[in-house]
Amino acid sequence: MMSQKARFILSIALLHLTGKRRQTTLVIAGVAVGSMVMILTFGLAEGVITDIKNKIIDISPLITIKGEKVKVKPRLLMSSSPYSGSHFQIVSRIIPDEKKEVKPYTEVVSVVDALPGIDAVSPFVATRGVLRYTTLSRPCLVKGVIPEREAKIGKLEQNVVTGSLNELSYTKNGILLGTGLAGKIGAHYHDIVRFTGENGKVYDLVVVGTFASGFGAVDDNNAYINLRLAQTINGFAENVVSAVGIHTASLSSVTPLSREISGLTGYKTETWEEANANLLSLFERNNNITFFLVIFVFVVAGFGIANVLITIVLQKQRDIAVMKSMGVSVRALEMIFLAEGMILGIVGAIIGAVAGHYLTNLISALPISYGPSAVVRGNHIVTVQKPIFYVLTTLFAVVVSAISGYGPARRAARLKPVDILRA
Repeated sequence: MMSQKARFILSIALLHLTGKRRQTTLVIAGVAVGSMVMILTFGLAEGVITDIKNKIIDISPLITIKGEKVKVKPRLLMSSSPYSGSHFQIVSRIIPDEKKEVKPYTEVVSVVDALPGIDAVSPFVATRGVLRYTTLSRPCLVKGVIPEREAKIGKLEQNVVTGSLNELSYTKNGILLGTGLAGKIGAHYHDIVRFTGENGKVYDLVVVGTFASGFGAVDDNNAYINLRLAQTINGFAENVVSAVGIHTASLSSVTPLSREISGLTGYKTETWEEANANLLSLFERNNNITFFLVIFVFVVAGFGIANVLITIVLQKQRDIAVMKSMGVSVRALEMIFLAEGMILGIVGAIIGAVAGHYLTNLISALPISYGPSAVVRGNHIVTVQKPIFYVLTTLFAVVVSAISGYGPARRAARLKPVDILRA
């Protein structure tokens, strides 16, 4: 049950606020807008990061065995005696192969395949060159894969727009183009395109389909061919690849498995987060800047709360003097105005949270195209809503309101009844 003192404080606070309905409504609206914008910002920011991470996971391996040997520190084998007249050291140095390749890759694949927690392993050869169709040409990155294995790494098969990944497996000179790349050179299904590799040789390839990953840079510049053809273009032997992609059963096991695989194979490994650290940090920085700007909405709302309460203090000086004369303590007066600030903040935060929830749902449901030049492509804006977003927004609104109400509360408490009643 609420105590008599608390009921008194709350009743006076509500009386003051209802006496200034227009100003009270405007301030509550200001807090509500701030809360709504913050909820929306949380949802959009988390949605962008989630969308990017999901797209990365869908198109790339969670762990990549790179074609670089792990560097081993020199091991001391022998050194001179401190009592001898000469000084020497004999160390063992393992100099890694400078060529960035994994060989024999079949052994590496069998070792990794045997580990628990591994869903799929796909060796690949990456090569760069120029793709030409009629008079149009475009530099691109071509990835030679075993289609059956690559299909288990991500969602390449589901991302195929025209043709099929299965057709690539039985078409030795087939090529699967990104939709952007196909559009830039004007190539279509079953067209013959010419690929000039780094060795200067020209290869005639059949377009077996197109894919859309959702990443502009990938769709505009990447293509897939068969592993053996890529080995031929790069001048690799049959047991040599550029790297090996791995998909794990759980995201939480990626880092420990990456370390284990590196120790077992002797090759450097890279997780999907390490490979895309720059991209993820870029979007996270942009989100932080957005949050900083949203905070100013609450600051403006805080000034509105302080303005309303100061106005109430000035207009209710006689009432305050009477209350003090009747024995209302300084602490109780402070609590009255702090309560007014808290009421404004809580009511505004609740209205803003509800509005933010529905606005976020509305935005995520709207069909919106990012455009062909976007870094991340899609047909709608991805948003994510979590209970913690509403808790943080409400707490922030209440804290801003309490801080805004502290100054007027102290001012009201310091008023001297005698001076006011004599005036």
